[in-house]
Amino acid sequence: MASRIVLKLPSSMQYLGVPDAVLLEIGSDLDCCRRGLEDLGSAVIEACTNAMEHGNKLEDVKDIEIIFEIDYPRITVTVLDHGPGFDFRGWKPPDELMRQRGRGILIMREFTDAMEFAHHPDGRFLIRLTKILEPTPEDAADASGPPS
Repeated sequence: MASRIVLKLPSSMQYLGVPDAVLLEIGSDLDCCRRGLEDLGSAVIEACTNAMEHGNKLEDVKDIEIIFEIDYPRITVTVLDHGPGFDFRGWKPPDELMRQRGRGILIMREFTDAMEFAHHPDGRFLIRLTKILEPTPEDAADASGPPS
């Protein structure tokens, strides 16, 4: 059965650990590889950082909304902010990948199975990140059958 958790945070970087903690708590009840949760957590922190910094301009009176949808083995996390968004259809990766800024989209893409940008019907900008969680290594070995 699918579950849904909605979290609202002020646009203050001190709260960036909260979504990651929620993901780890969700994962503690799932029989999945911790690495997948950590990858998704990194992508969610990046999405929340962008929402706070670029979308809401670090105005802590403007919240970001984070929606966790758990339908094991799929977890989808949607992050919404009050900014106008950006031209995601025309986005290209930066030429210099080692620069300090501008790699967030690449990080999110690398650590998730699907990434989508859109505008919510209420005007907020959103990013939706989906990860298919792998079973714990012991379960993966069990699923392949006995050794030959």
